[in-house]
Amino acid sequence: MALNYQKDCQVLFENLNSRQKEIVFRRFGLSQISGLNGEEETLEAIGQDLGLTRERVRQIIEMTLVKIRRGSVTPEMAKVFSSFKSYLQKNGGLKREELLFSDPLFNHQANSRHWLCFLLAIEGSLFRAGETKEFYAFLALETKKLFLVQKLLKLIEKKLSKEKKPLGIKKLTEAAPGNPSFLKSALEISKVVLRTRDGQYGLKTWPEVNPRGVRDLALLVFKKIKKPLHFIKVANLIDEFLFPEKPQEFSVVAASATAASLPVPKKTNFQTVHNELIKDSRFVLVGRGVYALREWGYEPGTVKDVISQVLKEAKQPLSQDEILKRVLSQRLVKESTILLNLGNKKCFLKSENGRYSVHEA
Repeated sequence: MALNYQKDCQVLFENLNSRQKEIVFRRFGLSQISGLNGEEETLEAIGQDLGLTRERVRQIIEMTLVKIRRGSVTPEMAKVFSSFKSYLQKNGGLKREELLFSDPLFNHQANSRHWLCFLLAIEGSLFRAGETKEFYAFLALETKKLFLVQKLLKLIEKKLSKEKKPLGIKKLTEAAPGNPSFLKSALEISKVVLRTRDGQYGLKTWPEVNPRGVRDLALLVFKKIKKPLHFIKVANLIDEFLFPEKPQEFSVVAASATAASLPVPKKTNFQTVHNELIKDSRFVLVGRGVYALREWGYEPGTVKDVISQVLKEAKQPLSQDEILKRVLSQRLVKESTILLNLGNKKCFLKSENGRYSVHEA
């Protein structure tokens, strides 16, 4: 049931004196008193204005909320309190605070967030966990939800660390069976496990989940396309990721919240991409301006280095065709370029039967 907070909650303040009313309004940012800016004020700031200690302001607020709770709550407000609990129950018993406050069910007028905080304080029985380095602030039906959330997310982190790649909700449910709604709400409050743009989950420390800078964004591009790319193409695809309103060839795996917070350039400079990739050991230059991921099996070095590596790994002389085939799997170059390097007698020896080996110094 939706309340008109400004109108329907007036009954809550009828039995308050002017000081109680001012303190409550300033603390919760209700802005119905002339001169208030609608922002929540600290206990210390209120106390300094009124000549009271911080503790005394806190006591007045607590006593005032008790007074309201005992005598002023209407049946309509009781239904709203019941809807809070029902909403939390449907979400596994908890909900990230900002998501609850932004839900149209409750956020239907100006200043809704402040009024919701006030009404939840009056309701009194719900548990609020404040924001930490690991969690966003959330509301729960009971205090034990905090322990359960911590336990669940540790299981999820362990699963992700073992798999070393983002996983979908189905895989996470297998690792942490139970109420799916609780799992979803727990993931929403986590600052350690983040949701990617394609609906998977991974650890914040992973560049494919929490990209930082051009190199990580390029990594996302390669992992999505799954083939070598020219650095100009990489730059163009990074732009498509940063500007999702434009037509895209694909949706890059990245955390939406993180991506939205990245500094968005007018256009990614392709030369910057080239400079960054060539300095990063995760990428290998496999052709003229073309890069691939080292984790795909590509090794760094010149064509001559690749030929040497191929021959050393073979542990026996190889024919020209065998060398061409193996080098071309590592480098996007012309056969003539490979043959030119293979003709370097200081590096490679050709036997009478036409097979090649490394010229040992």
